[in-house]
Amino acid sequence: MTDRIFEASAPLYWAAGLPVIPLRQRNKMPDINQWSAFGSRMPSEIEQQRWLYSFPKGNIGLPFGPESGLCAIDIDTEDEDLVAAILDILPTTPWVRIGKKGMGLAYRFEGQKNFKLRGADGGMILEFLGLGNQMVMPPSIHPDTGLPYTANSNLWEVKDKLPFLGEDIEEKLRALLGTKGFELGAGGRSSPIDIVPAGERDNQMIRHAGYLARVVLGIDKSTKFSLVEALGHMHHWVEQFTAKVSGDAMDPEKGVSKLLEFLARDLEKGRTMPDGWDAGLTDDMKAHPTIAKIIELNTVQRWSIERARDWFFGKILEKPDDRDWLVSCVQDLVRELARDEHFVDFQFQAVMNFVIDRTRSMLGLKRPDLQRLFDTERRSADVTAPESQAVVAKQVLDQLGRDGEVRFDQGQFWQWNGSCFKSLSYDCVYQHVVNMVTASPLVRRGADYKAVIEIAAKLCTAPLVEVDTRGINFANGFVGEDLIVRDHDPKFGATFTLPFEYDRDKATRCTRFFEFLHSCWGDEPDFDQRMLALQEMFAATLFGVATRYQRAFLLFGLAGTGKTQILNILRSMLPADAVAALGPTEWGERFSLTDLIGKTANICGELPENGMIAGNKFKEIVEGTPQRTEFKGKDAFDFTPICANWFASNYLPLSRDTTRGFTRRWLILDFNKPVAEEDKVEGLAEMIVAEERDAIAAWALEGIRRLLDNRGYTLPQCHETRLAQVRRSNNSVQAFLEDHAGIVVAPEGSMKVQEAYDMYVQHIQNYRRGSPVGFERFMQMLEDLGYKVSRDLLQDYVVSGLSAAG
Repeated sequence: MTDRIFEASAPLYWAAGLPVIPLRQRNKMPDINQWSAFGSRMPSEIEQQRWLYSFPKGNIGLPFGPESGLCAIDIDTEDEDLVAAILDILPTTPWVRIGKKGMGLAYRFEGQKNFKLRGADGGMILEFLGLGNQMVMPPSIHPDTGLPYTANSNLWEVKDKLPFLGEDIEEKLRALLGTKGFELGAGGRSSPIDIVPAGERDNQMIRHAGYLARVVLGIDKSTKFSLVEALGHMHHWVEQFTAKVSGDAMDPEKGVSKLLEFLARDLEKGRTMPDGWDAGLTDDMKAHPTIAKIIELNTVQRWSIERARDWFFGKILEKPDDRDWLVSCVQDLVRELARDEHFVDFQFQAVMNFVIDRTRSMLGLKRPDLQRLFDTERRSADVTAPESQAVVAKQVLDQLGRDGEVRFDQGQFWQWNGSCFKSLSYDCVYQHVVNMVTASPLVRRGADYKAVIEIAAKLCTAPLVEVDTRGINFANGFVGEDLIVRDHDPKFGATFTLPFEYDRDKATRCTRFFEFLHSCWGDEPDFDQRMLALQEMFAATLFGVATRYQRAFLLFGLAGTGKTQILNILRSMLPADAVAALGPTEWGERFSLTDLIGKTANICGELPENGMIAGNKFKEIVEGTPQRTEFKGKDAFDFTPICANWFASNYLPLSRDTTRGFTRRWLILDFNKPVAEEDKVEGLAEMIVAEERDAIAAWALEGIRRLLDNRGYTLPQCHETRLAQVRRSNNSVQAFLEDHAGIVVAPEGSMKVQEAYDMYVQHIQNYRRGSPVGFERFMQMLEDLGYKVSRDLLQDYVVSGLSAAG
């Protein structure tokens, strides 16, 4: 078999009127842009020859739709009973394709809408592939198995024998599968299932083990568990949690090991176990090395009334007539009892009664004196008692660090959760300080608590980002600009994780999303450029590189044209802690910029009709200039915004900044086609995201390479048109030069600036609202528009590139 798959097989499909396209080698991804257009037209002779020359070894894909007249049902389940039920409902077709699992069945296309059927658990059952979808054709090589796709016949030979499905095929499948006893997700639009990253689930398991250890030790008094009960809770927690985990199943023994490790570590520091901790321990459990160690440590450090009496009676017998010896024995006993935090006051009183009785004739001890000695020794023996505020801060960080590495950056604490850093609130750290210094003289006032937290911040100050690698966290790993999935790692400094997996093969499978965009822009002459631009805008947002290309995004048009749906889709794809909503009129306010820390998207919504945008601050935020800000009541600090700024408005941006620096920092996409009231779908964005958020993300990421290679966004014609309007609105000199017939652009010409200014003033007074700018400002605005201003021999100002008409 030849390895030049596309070169050998594509002409056979083309000859039968099937508009196949080249895919990447051993891949499901198209190797060309705007591939979906070939659902509606055949590739030209020139395109066919170029593809054969450029992609001879590529796989083959068939875009479905009116051109081929074909569609397909892609069955994506390995449940044999379910597959049998589906095949019993579908018309028999002469073309069935087999890949890694499931099967694809070809039918005649009747303009049906694309749809997906999911099970009640959210898992995919089947998908209808129509316009906007493509399917890998034999003899392409499957990317996972390395084997060719196969079919029971050649599609080009049987295409005219394919049956119709009917326009109501989705309803039929739902109804008939329901009668056969198979439960489907409601409407195929169930809420998306969030996946917990493997690293994050491990951290959560460790955090849960720490909680159980505190309960067993009696530190956390919210409930009470024996060790056996805690082990049972750990196993139950893992079983409940595993269903939502990406990757291999969780091993409850890892959680058990952490629980026992925490207990042993605390006992090594001098803690003891409360009464009843070992209830139900079997001999096999006691033989476990760590449990045996816990038992040994607790036996040495744990005291009872009986043990204390026996110990002291034995000491008396050694030197019954030595007063100094008896005094030292009393002191040693009190010290040992004080070290056991579970040895309570009534037990101490019982032991002291025994001591007083046995030493009455020689020592004459008083109970209050012994109590004071016990209290003093308990304070000094407290394993949590710190020596200084710095020690308190270290203890706080050590305790917090059990749940994940802690860093202080950008004015706040962050904690690694196994896949990304999460903001750790000031109140949370404050509470840990409170727990560490109960009744300590070191921390009694608010200023003391603040001092400890400030020391902790200095001790763990470190930048979140350690490497110059931009990317985005998915549940299955960190995806860089090369689209390679790497393990989650603190060095990337990610501050959120998308709760679904990255699968590059799904980049062509967001059919509802494509249909929506086609309904918005399908009749526009620059449709392809708008699609490319939007893909790049999504990519820049997800990767956090929007500031590198220094443009804010404006979706411009009347209400009901779809622009708000785009923002809703983007917002719904991202976790809440990745999105801000800070409008540009607030960017200059004190404290406000803290909202942008750790955010990749700032979805601002509408532009104000008459609100002026502060040009300098706007340009700084859009281009990612380091900003000085502060949290209320905290020290000021510097941070660098990375978020993309999104707007949806029927107003163009206004600013007193008349320079090109303001206008060139926008990318504007038009939305001109209002949706008829009867065609509106409530919750459309949520429906699209529920079904296709992973596919939309994969599609968006495909735009990053083009953005990087071109060093900027694709700029459709609608953008250029709207940007010219923005220039006119914000620069009266620009509007004057465009409208005034008395001045023409002449590359070799020149004229006196005063003459041009007089015409400008007259024009403003006669035709425009507002006041003309001053003469000096007029010259600056000419220079900003690219015209050179200089002095002639008479020292008059002259502008080159313009001349008086006639």
